[in-house]
Amino acid sequence: MQIWIILAISVHALAAVFWMATTGALARSGGLGAEALFPRQMIAIAIVVLTGGYLWSALHTGGFGAYEEVLAGGAALAVIAALIQAIGVGVSMGRLKTAREAALKRITLCHRLAGPLLALCLVCMVAARFV
Repeated sequence: MQIWIILAISVHALAAVFWMATTGALARSGGLGAEALFPRQMIAIAIVVLTGGYLWSALHTGGFGAYEEVLAGGAALAVIAALIQAIGVGVSMGRLKTAREAALKRITLCHRLAGPLLALCLVCMVAARFV
C-alpha cells in the first residue's frame, strides 16, 4: 500500500508542476504555444484530479479536521483554475484560425487568472501539514 501512496504523490506533484509551469509560460508569452500545450495541460489536469482523488480517499477518509479543510480549499482553487482554463481556453482554441488576436488575448487572460489560483493551491497543499 505504501508504494502506491508514494507513486500517487509523485505523479500528482509532477503533473501539477507541469500544469503550473505551462500556465505561467502561456500567461507570459501572450498565449503563444497554446495550440501545443493546451491538450497536454488538460491531460495533466486529469492526472492531478485522479491522483488527488485517490490520495484523498486513501489518506483522509477518517475525518474532516483543519488539515482536510485547508487541502479541500486548495483543491477547490485548483478546480476553479481548471474550469477557467478548460472553458476559456478551450473555446478560444477554436477561434484561433478566424480571430487570432482576440483568441490569444482571451487565452492569455485565462492563464493569468488561473496562475494565481494555482499558486494559492500550492500554498494550501504545503501549509495544510502545519495547520
